[in-house]
Amino acid sequence: MKAEKLDNTYIVDLQNYNTFKKSIRFILDDIVSRLYDDNRQLIRVKKSPQSVENLKRIIHAAIAISNKKGYAAMSMRELSAVSSLSIGALYAYFPSKDELLHIIQQYGRSSVEKVLSESLIYSSTSKDKLHNFIRAHIFISEVLKDWFYFSYMETRYFTGTEYNKTIEGELLTESLIKDIIENGIEYNEFRQGIQTSLIASIAKAMLQDWYLKRWKYSKRGVTPDEYATECFQILYNYIKI
Repeated sequence: MKAEKLDNTYIVDLQNYNTFKKSIRFILDDIVSRLYDDNRQLIRVKKSPQSVENLKRIIHAAIAISNKKGYAAMSMRELSAVSSLSIGALYAYFPSKDELLHIIQQYGRSSVEKVLSESLIYSSTSKDKLHNFIRAHIFISEVLKDWFYFSYMETRYFTGTEYNKTIEGELLTESLIKDIIENGIEYNEFRQGIQTSLIASIAKAMLQDWYLKRWKYSKRGVTPDEYATECFQILYNYIKI
């Protein structure tokens, strides 16, 4: 099932993880293409379907290597081998590893923000918004589990703008959940007296556990659909009237 596009907006399919995974390809490809445009001052390769595909290969190869040995320890020779691009070709896409890191983080953040925002657009009630948001976060963190792990593990080595943006991204998730709950309280969908900031923080911890301890749930045979359903039920059962 393909993602439907209306007025330049993709409607992500949240029925289950498999349909989501199929629909998300179109969004991720679009984001890489936009990354290319946004970084024209760095990329010295004429834009084409192949050059955009090469940029995607570079991003995923860099993440894969970094998750094994760390971003700082990754060499250009290793990146060349894994991406199947020459070292000269790599430098045509980014002049240094700092610029590559910026592109990698742009890719991840843009993908997550796009999916999470789209999950809320067509939700009519606060309950639906919470349900769709939880599913969207679990599903996108499964598709991009390598990036989520990379971003979490490398944050301590980030400096300046990248560090601040990574922290802002962490807080954004909590803020969006908090807003959903507070909106539900205002319209008498959720009960009064909830510590919204604390509940949002706990919800974020549950979402984070999925991609940081994926091995644990894989060993137990827990699917993304099952985990998303249980996370929602735990939250909703606590805050419902």
